Amino acid sequence: FFVISGFLMTGIITNSLDRSSWSGKSFFLLGFYLARARRIVPALAVLCAVLLALGWFVMPTPDYRQLGQHAATALAFLSNVKFWREAGYFDATSHEKWLLHTWSLSVEWQFYLILPLVLVLLWRLWPGRRAMAGWLVVGFVASLVLSIVVTPLRPTAAFYLLPTRAWEMLAGGLVFLLADRLPLVAIWRRVLELAGFALILGSSAFIDPAAQWPGWLALLPVLGATLVLTAARQGSLWTGTRVAQWLGNASYSIYLWHWPVVVGLAYAEWLDEPPAVLAGLLA
Repeated sequence: FFVISGFLMTGIITNSLDRSSWSGKSFFLLGFYLARARRIVPALAVLCAVLLALGWFVMPTPDYRQLGQHAATALAFLSNVKFWREAGYFDATSHEKWLLHTWSLSVEWQFYLILPLVLVLLWRLWPGRRAMAGWLVVGFVASLVLSIVVTPLRPTAAFYLLPTRAWEMLAGGLVFLLADRLPLVAIWRRVLELAGFALILGSSAFIDPAAQWPGWLALLPVLGATLVLTAARQGSLWTGTRVAQWLGNASYSIYLWHWPVVVGLAYAEWLDEPPAVLAGLLA
């Protein structure tokens, strides 16, 4: 999500700046923010409203009060800070936090707020994509080094906060700015795509959940995602089929609801029941 978001947002902003250069119109910052809000806020508000409505009938008062606090911080896109101050992601209470997953949405929104300001400033000082790419490389390296240094020292902060996560989104932005300069033939695009998916799936399968994260280990899935984006194979069986396209279009909604389903199974003590888990996956 982070890499793809960085790719898309950098593309939207850069293309708008390109158009403004030859049309004479300035980049419409408020329009960018409103477009992101229309995409993100309504579905998130529905999720919070449904959970609060159901929780009113089934949750004890302390749990419901906590859910209300989490819903407020999720809608304010500050839940990453809230959960950073509370506890770790995989601790014993994580399966009691219905909106725990919204930390990543908060990180993305904070990135969305800052990125256009930075890119517009860079464009005015040094017009053109080459200079912009150079400065994004600087930001990428600084954030990555910070992530590697901070992760073993302050693992919870490194996990939840934007400064140690920004490099993952900047990686996607660099793909947008630089990938089209690579003269890739079809066979190399296929190799890059397969290598990228191997890194993503291998990271999911073989990295221990107890490992310190993000740190240097996060380079593996991030590199995988950048390779898939760089390959840009339109007819790919992995990304070009109707099923894959539908999954991509639905991914935000699936992301919003997947964790509440997990917590619901835990609440009912069904997490160890394969039929219940299968039903959750289908839901």
